[in-house]
Amino acid sequence: MATLNYYLDKRSKRLDGTSPLKVTVNTKEGNFLLSTGIYLEPAQWNSSLHLISKHPQKAFLNSHLTNMKVQAEQLLLTEQQKAGKALTKLQIKMHLETLFCGTKKKEVGAVESIFNQFIHDKTKSQRTNEIYDATWTKIKNYVGSDYSSLSFEDIDLKWLRSFNTWLIPQCPTANARAIHFRNIRAVFNVAIDDEITTNYPFRKFKIEHEKTRKRSLAVQQIQELLSMPLKKWQHKYVDCFMLMFYLLGINGIDLLTAKPDQVIDGRLEYKRAKTGTLYSVKLEPEALEIINRYKGKKLLLNFCDNRKSYRTFMDKMNKCLKKLIPGCTSYYARHSVASIAAELDIPVDTIARMLGHTDPTRRITLVYVDFNQKKVDDANRKVIDYVIYNKRENQDITKENQEIP
Repeated sequence: MATLNYYLDKRSKRLDGTSPLKVTVNTKEGNFLLSTGIYLEPAQWNSSLHLISKHPQKAFLNSHLTNMKVQAEQLLLTEQQKAGKALTKLQIKMHLETLFCGTKKKEVGAVESIFNQFIHDKTKSQRTNEIYDATWTKIKNYVGSDYSSLSFEDIDLKWLRSFNTWLIPQCPTANARAIHFRNIRAVFNVAIDDEITTNYPFRKFKIEHEKTRKRSLAVQQIQELLSMPLKKWQHKYVDCFMLMFYLLGINGIDLLTAKPDQVIDGRLEYKRAKTGTLYSVKLEPEALEIINRYKGKKLLLNFCDNRKSYRTFMDKMNKCLKKLIPGCTSYYARHSVASIAAELDIPVDTIARMLGHTDPTRRITLVYVDFNQKKVDDANRKVIDYVIYNKRENQDITKENQEIP
């Protein structure tokens, strides 16, 4: 299992001449040291007997060290019996750190605690936290009442395959299930970095993906959406969708959490929550008309003035859109901008900039090239004119305009 001895580490001498007394722990996977919190002068330690001598409290300290060693051996034996197999070096270290160093015990295989780190990570977007929370909820429902004792060692290849089968009725598409497995994989990566586990079942488990179906509307479909006889409550959802379209396919969280002071010189300035990319979108008259119609108090729009989360509005909006156009969601606005821009033969570089994408192979070049924002503004105007007013200007694009120098 493991053998323990005490060792005076003279390499780490303090100014008063004392050195830390440490525990040497020998395991089959290697050795490590732990602090006892006791400091001694070299003459106060008998290295052959592993006892404290010539110290005013030697009897008390020796008794303490003996008791600690006995407690450590009993603890490891108990934990090994619980596990039903030999403890790993990392598991032994975690248990003994709690005993000798007084550190808060990291639960062996603390899947729940690592998931909670992700769920409450304030450096991530609210939506990202919600997605990890959704994954953990799925796991809890799958495992049952014993979810709090789920260890990383419990999650092996067989567990992942079984969980995947269990998910299929709730998440029929491979891409929907892939989100949950990517989240579990990310949690495993953190657990390995924190030396909580060495288990990594994703070496053999392949996360399935499938080609995403087209999620854009044709020009005619958008025109039909605008001409539909709508009920009073449906107008705001269609208007919000069109505003997203006019703003280059802005994401719901970025639009619905935007504030009035983000409108600067006729442009909406914001940082995309998902990627941190900075955006500057010219507010065309069609977009301004909708913004002015739904002016909010603290937020740019009043859709979420009395809501705790933008998600509730988005959920209702997507339900409304699906009834009007089967399958349609708010994300169709972003895809539609790109599809229609391509239909108008707008250069790929310009479309990429409209969506905030940067080709990694050209990232260094773009550091030295100030992309003309007017190209994006003009492209957006062409897309709006083509959809709303059936205007399609002559698109004679020169090779020079198709590429950034």
